Amino acid sequence: MVSTIERERGPRSRFEATRALLARRRLNLLLPILLLVAVSLVAVAGVLYWSAGSLNEREVESQRALVKTMVQIRRDSLRQLIIDYAWWDEAITTSEVTLDERWARVGMAAYLNNAFNITGGWVIGADDRVRLAFENGRHVDAAQAQPLPQGAEELIAAARSARSIDEVPEAHFVIHGQEITLVAASLVAPLATVFSGEPQNVMVFVQPLDLAFFDRAGVGGQIEDLHFIRGPAPDGYYQCPVPGLNDQVLGHVIWRDHQPGSGMLWNVVPFLAVSLLAVGFLVILAIKRVETVVSREGRLSISLYQEKQRRSQKSDFVSMVSHELRTPLQAIGTSADMLERFGDQMSEGERREEARTIRRAVRTLAHLVDDVLAIGRSEAAQERARERGTVLDLAQFCRAMWREVSLALRSKQELQLVDDIGAPIDKVDELAMHTVLSNLLQNAIKYSRGEGPIKVRLDREDGEYTITVTDFGPGIAADQSGDIFKPYWRAKEVESITGTGLGLAVARSSARALGGDLRLKCSGGSCGPDCGTCFEVRWPACN
Repeated sequence: MVSTIERERGPRSRFEATRALLARRRLNLLLPILLLVAVSLVAVAGVLYWSAGSLNEREVESQRALVKTMVQIRRDSLRQLIIDYAWWDEAITTSEVTLDERWARVGMAAYLNNAFNITGGWVIGADDRVRLAFENGRHVDAAQAQPLPQGAEELIAAARSARSIDEVPEAHFVIHGQEITLVAASLVAPLATVFSGEPQNVMVFVQPLDLAFFDRAGVGGQIEDLHFIRGPAPDGYYQCPVPGLNDQVLGHVIWRDHQPGSGMLWNVVPFLAVSLLAVGFLVILAIKRVETVVSREGRLSISLYQEKQRRSQKSDFVSMVSHELRTPLQAIGTSADMLERFGDQMSEGERREEARTIRRAVRTLAHLVDDVLAIGRSEAAQERARERGTVLDLAQFCRAMWREVSLALRSKQELQLVDDIGAPIDKVDELAMHTVLSNLLQNAIKYSRGEGPIKVRLDREDGEYTITVTDFGPGIAADQSGDIFKPYWRAKEVESITGTGLGLAVARSSARALGGDLRLKCSGGSCGPDCGTCFEVRWPACN
């Protein structure tokens, strides 16, 4: 009986609840760690990606500034070169100094080509005719000289307007012979006639824009695949524009997109991977350690809970036994008191009835002792109950139970019994039935406050026996109907009435021992006029 109540009170194993608690704790510990690791990885990856992109951008800007500076240095170098030779002295423009004129006509072309890669040169007279020309280090006849580069006329006009070295125009890029070349022009300046205001001869130099200049300056080794093209840079290359006259873009100096930041990122990836593996290993070790601690804590919690359960079971057992023993002891006491005080006034039949009440209560106590010995052995107890089942006249049994309970509680209420079975039934556990009816009748008397009759109806329908017990008390609130079968639960409205809160729990447990169940059929107005509560017991009929 007690073991059945314990199973009802604990629908889920405590060990399962503890394992669920441990799993939740492990999850609660694991998720923050994994989240922290994930956030750290995302942060590290983001920082590395941003750093690589920033490094690439800085490197590109640095390379573009370097190339632009080198191109400008190339222009300044050609301008300075033509100034050095055009302002050399008067011997270049006069034939009266034979030695200097011969060197200018014969040796200067080869020297400029070998030393400065000057591939073409002209000396244009005041009348705009070519007076001196050379190509690729060789002197050529002025009449056979190649035409001036496109746009040279603007440079020549700007050079003639210059009256000092600072006013000599910058060298410019032009298209000459399908190639990008630098063209510079300067006034051939006899010092005595610089400020005369008369038209002067002009010297023009042409220098191709080649990679040798970058290599000699040490830039070629820092920039990968550096070369010149006429159009825009293809994919995977960076570019620096080459401006011509009037800032028209003639082409681009391009170089490969090396992306040093990406290279740095790939160099860091192995180190990062090893670090992540190390962090993961440490996280696993930490989780294992936490699991060990949590497991120990769980085992201690289980041990503590089991000890509490043992103590609680002992307390429940005492309460249960006290509750079950109270009714038969009260019946014995009441019958003995009646015989002692009024025995000489009673008839022989009345004395025999009191004696039967005492014997029935003693038999109930004996059965309770048997059940106490069988606590915790539910299957054996059920088998014993089946073997102990006897033929029982329910109507007579209900009257005897009413007498026992009404004497114990000193009730003056009336029992209204309706027997629709009309015959004894087989294989009924008398003790379980006694427990069910005793508790239901006690509750009906106590909670109806001694007012109105107690109705009991016996019936058989659909292969089941039913007993309904109805009182005319205050009833049970709808929101409390789900709690009435919980051990020790009592409604606030009846706290003033003596009780332990075990009656219905014990009665349901005994009804289930019969193979049936106990339920609240209706309460209040749903049961009929002035009706309180109606409990129904059902159990299968034996064929």
